[in-house]
Amino acid sequence: MKPFLQKSFLHLHECYTVNQYVDLLWKQDKLPRRTLKNGERWQLQGDPLTDSIGLVYAEKVGKLIDKELSLTHTVLRRWRKGCYMDWHRNRWECEYTVAIQISDNNWPIGFANKGQEGSNPAIMGLQEETALILTPLQGDAVIFNGAETHHGRRGLKENACTTLMLYYVEKDSFLDTKDSRKNYGDNYKTRVRPNGNVWEIDA
Repeated sequence: MKPFLQKSFLHLHECYTVNQYVDLLWKQDKLPRRTLKNGERWQLQGDPLTDSIGLVYAEKVGKLIDKELSLTHTVLRRWRKGCYMDWHRNRWECEYTVAIQISDNNWPIGFANKGQEGSNPAIMGLQEETALILTPLQGDAVIFNGAETHHGRRGLKENACTTLMLYYVEKDSFLDTKDSRKNYGDNYKTRVRPNGNVWEIDA
């Protein structure tokens, strides 16, 4: 499946609403922060608002890629300037990935070509002519098979960027389990290990 850019996947007023939601949580210090080697970000996983968006748009995404899909989970992130993503592939629970640009700026996504698939090259050393680069604007989505395709982003030049990730698998497949959660919109409070203990994860 070749990655593609879907223009105006979300309407602008939907982006404004999600961005306002992030702003309100930010001001109340209710947006969990993560500081990793690739930069600082704030994120929500499996939130009621974002899971609702993922459920509403499952049929639309399915039609675009000609598959019947089920939502596994969603991740809403606000990234700080300088963040980057090394080349990586998603776990299979995140097979069909929809990366939506929420804020009114852009942050290109790079995809390794077939010659690079097995090598997992570092994004910071990538020459642009060796990869497919897609640049979503506000409301646009980049849709791709994240479990099969190495993808990454160079360092963010903007002061901040807000993105929404929707993750899907094929309906009624082995992984159609809400990412091992009992409920959508649970903020990962109902995800269970095989032995029954509740856990929380980072997607």
